[in-house]
Amino acid sequence: MSSALANYERARAVLTGTVVLLSVSAGVAGFVTVFVVASTFAFAVIQRTRELALLRLVGATPRQVRRMILAEALLLGTVACVVGCLLSLAGAPALAATLVAGGIAPSWFQVAVSPVPLLLSCLMGLGVATLGVSAASRRAATVRPTETLRESAMDTPLSRGLRSPRTLFGLGFLAIAILGMAVITVAMPGISGVPVVYLWVLLMPIAAAALLAPALIPPVIRLLTWPWARGGSAVGLLVRENALTMVRRTAATAIPILLTVGLSITLLGALETIGQARSAETAAQLRADHVLVPDGSTGIRPEALERARSVAGAQIAALTPVTVSAADEFGTVEELSGYAAAPAMLAATTDLPVVAGSLKNLGQDTIVVTEDWERRVGQRVEITPAGGKPVRLKVAAVLRSGIGGADFYLDASHAGRSTPEVAYVKTSPGGAGPLREKTAGQGVQVLTRAEWVAVSRNSDQGTSVIGMMVTLGISVVYSCISIVNTMVMAASGRRRDLVMLRLAGATSRQAVLSLLAESVLVVAVGTVLAVAASSLNFAGLLSALTQLEPAASLAIPWAPVGALTATSALLAVAATTLTARATLKTSAIGRAVAAE
Repeated sequence: MSSALANYERARAVLTGTVVLLSVSAGVAGFVTVFVVASTFAFAVIQRTRELALLRLVGATPRQVRRMILAEALLLGTVACVVGCLLSLAGAPALAATLVAGGIAPSWFQVAVSPVPLLLSCLMGLGVATLGVSAASRRAATVRPTETLRESAMDTPLSRGLRSPRTLFGLGFLAIAILGMAVITVAMPGISGVPVVYLWVLLMPIAAAALLAPALIPPVIRLLTWPWARGGSAVGLLVRENALTMVRRTAATAIPILLTVGLSITLLGALETIGQARSAETAAQLRADHVLVPDGSTGIRPEALERARSVAGAQIAALTPVTVSAADEFGTVEELSGYAAAPAMLAATTDLPVVAGSLKNLGQDTIVVTEDWERRVGQRVEITPAGGKPVRLKVAAVLRSGIGGADFYLDASHAGRSTPEVAYVKTSPGGAGPLREKTAGQGVQVLTRAEWVAVSRNSDQGTSVIGMMVTLGISVVYSCISIVNTMVMAASGRRRDLVMLRLAGATSRQAVLSLLAESVLVVAVGTVLAVAASSLNFAGLLSALTQLEPAASLAIPWAPVGALTATSALLAVAATTLTARATLKTSAIGRAVAAE
């Protein structure tokens, strides 16, 4: 009965984690969608300036123009929602299978098709599209009828752009990010060790960089193109001035790059950094020379522990997992995970960060808790073990809150019928050989301290990596599609520029290379902004993690980050090259006449 209840509690906890992961993935996808839709429609408004000005010239009011842009967004959003729902019928079961295979979802987890979630998804999609296009529709309404007379396109002067609502919102997001990181570092550093929670703080600098892109891009372009300005390259100067003249166009094409690279560096780097900090914490809190772990998933058998204890001078702390529920000061019931172990052996084989009390005071009627419980030594807490009755225990010691680890420790008498999942072994010099001999054939592995740290990190990181890839994958795929879309729009919208270059004597190859160089510049600008936002994220993350583990350091998985960055660049270059070549297939003179 107790085994069935324990399995039920574990399955329920896993299912809760699945729901949280999918909710976070949807939130991140919505975050990316808002900025992609906003930048795409802003770019479309820039390209349609003459068309919108003609509408204003024939009597359309700003309100009518704005309604037209919103109607277009809703129409396209409706079509996209229908297509997305159809794709989800095949994609959702595949995603569920991936979550089950990765151990993130219970083995019985399946997707049930229902019209209600599909309808809610459509409504959310239309809401996100409306939110993303709102700024572009307001800008479209400000187009003046006299814009039809302009031969060249120019952006809003920078002095006006710095006072725009977009810039103010960007500064607001930046302030929220810095303030949030400071508060977490000082008051709640434990949040930094929970990726699904700290994720929302990490998104703020990326959002700020996207909103501030029109203001940040000019100095970045001048810095990146400084050698061209000094060298006097004709193509270089043309690319530089085109990008500076049309800052909003450059920003619209750079934002998908910023989102792809920024999310990749930040999320993958944050996951790796948190994992490194957890490994450092695990190593610092372990005095044992070796660790016993089961070969299978049934736990460590009593016979194996008895044989290990027969080794001369061996001190063994067998840790049995225990799950309890407890209410906080507001009455909210939380499920907490900890271990039951013999107090003396626990103190001998570990170096837990005790800030008050002593592990030696742990007994049948006491409990060791972390600072997250907000309890003092001597106070009583009420806990309810899984499938058991409530008990009141006195706090024997308080541990410093860490990045990972247990929420509490109980005396071994509270283990019930469960079997230990790990055993810390401290041996006398030369005891490693006898320990391996005694436990041979007992269904356990003997790991060194370093091996245990590596194994625990890999097991923790396994599900986290899958979860992060689910969260990141949906958004990155969408951003990559947006990269191709905006680059195609940018190249096709430059038809008249390509014609003028051809009429001025440039070859087709030179005309294509000028656009190609501009797309490479856009990729570089987006990458620089992404690195800047990620640097702020890592500064805040490390300042919080070092409060929990001084040995925490920055760790970035450069291989996947580099692969995603290279993929973004290749997509941008390929889309620009193919579109520009297709544009130049017909006669340059014929296109010039058609453009006029």
